[in-house]
Formats: sequence, structure tokens, C-alpha cells
Amino acid sequence: MKNFFRRLFKKPDGKKNPPRMDMPPAMAKQMLNAVQQTEEVEYSCDDVYRLMDEYVELVRRGEDTSKLMPLVEHHLKMCGDCREEVEALLRMMDSDPQR
Repeated sequence: MKNFFRRLFKKPDGKKNPPRMDMPPAMAKQMLNAVQQTEEVEYSCDDVYRLMDEYVELVRRGEDTSKLMPLVEHHLKMCGDCREEVEALLRMMDSDPQR
């Protein structure tokens, strides 16, 4: 989630922009949806990275990750960067002949 806001308010050169008031409607809707889905307790990207291998193992075994790791599950719904990392790790593990 924080990466979404960082990208939203940074210029290509890495400097911060003031909040955008001319935001395209689709981007504004995406941002409002993200804010509405914010929970009182949430994991950061660092928290999810520390648990990613355990999460991926649960997925591969067909376990219910929404019950076993709800905070990770919620973060992955909100954070495209972490979701891409999990998907890449799953693809890599599925293609590993030793597993």
C-alpha cells in the first residue's frame, strides 16, 4: 500500500510531488478503494517479505491462507508489488524439479 502512495506522489527523478488535484478518475477511485480497505492492524511489505516463504508453502499445500495468515492475505490484496513477488516465487517453486 505504501508503495502505491509513494509512486503516486513521486516525480520520475525521485523528488516528492505535492498532492495531485488533477488526478484521473480511475486513479482517484483506486486510491479511495485502498483507503476504504485499510485495517486497524496491517502488515508492512517488510513483514510480508519475512513471512513470504511460509505463506507460499501454505499455498502450495492448498491450505486456507485467509484463515492461517489473514494479515498477509490482506496485504497481498492491497499491494501489487508483494503480490508479484509471491506469484514469482510460486512460479519458481513450481518449475523447480527438486520439489
